[in-house]
Amino acid sequence: MKNIFKGYYRPTKEEFDTLWDNAIFIFDTNVLLNLYRYQSSTRDSLFKVIEDLVNRVWIPYHVGLEFQRNRLKVIAAQHKRYSEVQNTVSRHVSNMKNDLNGLQLKKRHSHINPDKLIENIEKIESDFLLELKELEEKSISVNSDDEIRDRIDKLFNGKVGNPPSGQADLDNLFNEAKERYDKAIPPGFEDSEKDDKSPDEFTYAGITYKRKYGDIIIWKQIIGHAKKESLKDVIFITDDTKSDWWWKIDSNGEKTIGVRPELTDELSREAGVERFFVYKTDGFLRHANEKLNTEVTREAIEEVREVSVARRFGLRDHRQLAKTSERAVFKWLENKFPDLEENQGEFPDFIAHQDNIKYGFEVKLIRDPQTTIHRLRDIIFRAAFMLNMKEYYEFAFIFVVLDEAAISETMHLIKRRIPKIEGNIKVIVGKAEIDEGSNSVYEFIPYEEIHIRNCI
Repeated sequence: MKNIFKGYYRPTKEEFDTLWDNAIFIFDTNVLLNLYRYQSSTRDSLFKVIEDLVNRVWIPYHVGLEFQRNRLKVIAAQHKRYSEVQNTVSRHVSNMKNDLNGLQLKKRHSHINPDKLIENIEKIESDFLLELKELEEKSISVNSDDEIRDRIDKLFNGKVGNPPSGQADLDNLFNEAKERYDKAIPPGFEDSEKDDKSPDEFTYAGITYKRKYGDIIIWKQIIGHAKKESLKDVIFITDDTKSDWWWKIDSNGEKTIGVRPELTDELSREAGVERFFVYKTDGFLRHANEKLNTEVTREAIEEVREVSVARRFGLRDHRQLAKTSERAVFKWLENKFPDLEENQGEFPDFIAHQDNIKYGFEVKLIRDPQTTIHRLRDIIFRAAFMLNMKEYYEFAFIFVVLDEAAISETMHLIKRRIPKIEGNIKVIVGKAEIDEGSNSVYEFIPYEEIHIRNCI
């Protein structure tokens, strides 16, 4: 069975050992572009791992082309953060000073004098903005030298695939891609409507490309390279999370099993590859620590994962996601509590009544489990106080997790770090189902219910 349907089997421990000992490591465009989004220490850690594998790394030609085309956009977006931070800090300090001035404390209160506070805050603001300006001057801009690209150039010198042989071959691939997308054959079919509202084509080196076919171009170039070099072991690293790359199953919420079986099968049939695996960058770094004895810190790996999630759910979408998460949870609770009401922006978010018993529900959108768990302690104590005052019979904190990979970590942190408190307090952890088009949560799917008093 396994030899015939190998795409449906996860590699054994022995096969993983063989993979890491012999594989060619192939990197997707998003992995290279994310190097501009990491803190310098995290970026250096990833570079160090790739450098340790320097004789076994490779990128398709189209990855290199996409990197060159999108590099300046990423740099510009990162550089823009400096002005956004400056404006945010200045606006909040100015608002605070105006609010204090509006109180007219010098005229209306005999003891409160805010001058010292304002003076100290202005000093902190000045020092921070000066440091911010110095960092901005040192950072990579669209017109500056780019030491990150210099390192990438050095790493992949002589390790970039060949370009398409001509427009005719690429046009044939586009026709094949259209048929594959129509039949939902991976990868890339989720990009079938990509850029419908903007130009879909670009030209480089005399060849015209369609952006929505980028994934299938990369995939075909991987197959071509594996066949040409008679590769038996291939590892692909990507931060793409779409289901046209990943095998996902709905089992009390969506779970990622691994790479799509069709891709493993196609690479085996077309190129004779015997062992194939796909990692996201954070998973690649975790296993590099084990297989290569590298020393990438947990903090660096967490940042890599957080950047990947942030790219999928942009920072500016957070409020929209938080708001729609609450609506999705409210809809889910309505099936359990017909007498359910919003608490008008107060704590907790929702209140339910059943058989003359009062229940409270507070919703938290999870992007960073570590930070959220730390803040949760305070509101748990607040909930415990309200329970002791007999205001509520039970409190539930509902964690809406955006990234499925963060669910197990979230539950682990809850069980290990939340204080043990007597009382009817529980945490419900669940997954957000997201409409990518509107960046909205349309459904909440619960995974596990954890009673705080039972936590260790």
